[in-house]
Amino acid sequence: MLTVKATQILKTLRAAKPWHIEFGMTWYARAYKQCQQISKTHKVPLVKVVGVLAALSPNNKWERNVMDTMNMCYAYVNNEQYSDVKVCTYNANKDKAIRILEITKTNWDYTPNWVVKEIETILSGRKTTAFFRCIDNHTSNIDTVCVDGHAKNIYTGERHALSSNGSNMTPRQYRVITDSYIKAAKLYNKKHGTTILPYQVQAITWVAHREKLGIK
Repeated sequence: MLTVKATQILKTLRAAKPWHIEFGMTWYARAYKQCQQISKTHKVPLVKVVGVLAALSPNNKWERNVMDTMNMCYAYVNNEQYSDVKVCTYNANKDKAIRILEITKTNWDYTPNWVVKEIETILSGRKTTAFFRCIDNHTSNIDTVCVDGHAKNIYTGERHALSSNGSNMTPRQYRVITDSYIKAAKLYNKKHGTTILPYQVQAITWVAHREKLGIK
């Protein structure tokens, strides 16, 4: 049974190279900026863009994830057939992206809470919902961690190249691992006088872990 523990997470964090730290600290902020650019280019509300990105993320490499999001937004604003858009994830995830794009129009000068809740309901999965929150709320997010297979391996101390899919975790396992990243951030900050957030710990260790295993 998994328990809240930060030992292996802290081990990976302390072994992180300077570029791992810099890259991981800003990863979600940079992802948000990319979504802003897509939103501006295609005139799609930013929160929808982030939702589509999250929906299309499972088993999808980041660069292709961004491209797929752009292509889906282009099809949406130009009334093209979604069936003509090829994405590198499961059709069920593409269907979720379509449902997010088709959310009833409202006053998009701000983001109503019901829209965020609707997007999260459509995403439904723990990992994709957390991914959405980490990008959308990257400036204020303090307790959400996107736990994929790599994050789980970092928590357990395993070193094999597991798929990034986190769907094989139970709700309790996901919560325990999330709490472990929160604990790791608190312990690290207390010792070093830093203010690293849990999702930044996840991003830093994710980058360090993948490089150690030679995963591109």
